[in-house]
Amino acid sequence: MKTFIFCLLLAAVCGENSNSEDFFSVADLDGDGVLQQDEIQADFNKKDINGDGYISLSELIKSFASSWSLEFKMGAFIYYDKLDGNEDGVIDQSAFLSAMKIMDSNGDGEISREEFERNMLKIWNGVAKESKSVLSP
Repeated sequence: MKTFIFCLLLAAVCGENSNSEDFFSVADLDGDGVLQQDEIQADFNKKDINGDGYISLSELIKSFASSWSLEFKMGAFIYYDKLDGNEDGVIDQSAFLSAMKIMDSNGDGEISREEFERNMLKIWNGVAKESKSVLSP
């Protein structure tokens, strides 16, 4: 049963994010076709609703689309909390910079649309793994 629920969750995540180009376009604030550190920082700041320099679970949940499952949102929070190197119940800016490094495969400090499309799967796989752990007792 848990496997079935996880498959439904994964299908929902993949379906919701099948057009990651839309997310890329939203994050690409200057419309130049690449994501730069200041745009990644702006996305972090948008999710940091209270402006304390950290993203709490409640802030992350509020920042995701309402159609995404709670398990997915919690999985994303756990993934990014681990990615920042401190499993301390908050996400700091280093998690977003680490995600940028994962997606910037050529190391030029910018994420092209192609890099984003190719490497976002690495992050989604990590989120899916953590989402599955939320479903496990």
